[in-house]
Amino acid sequence: MMPKNLFCFTGRSSVENNSNHDPKFKMILWSIVAGTRGGANRAKILNLIKDTPMNANKIATVLDLDHKTVVHHVKILAKNNLVVKDEKEYAAEYKLTQITKEHQSALKDIMEKIGTR
Repeated sequence: MMPKNLFCFTGRSSVENNSNHDPKFKMILWSIVAGTRGGANRAKILNLIKDTPMNANKIATVLDLDHKTVVHHVKILAKNNLVVKDEKEYAAEYKLTQITKEHQSALKDIMEKIGTR
């Protein structure tokens, strides 16, 4: 089991151009997406909610995944500050954090390298 917040990124990005990625953020993204067995599903979730926030049930339906699987993955993404859950209790939607939005091209690069869409 991975220690809590092992890859947690809490700093603010000063990235002006998406081709210049914060090295710590990219390392975290690689660890969470490419370095784990469920990373491909996490990448798909990040890619899916980049434009439209969705709740776990909608994510599960669109990606054809089990609801519990999606909940597990979004918890990992949230713990590492890649997504944030809105304040609603029921059917709360997940959306990308600002730092994740700023590094969309890094996610795209990683997804291409691991063969995930």
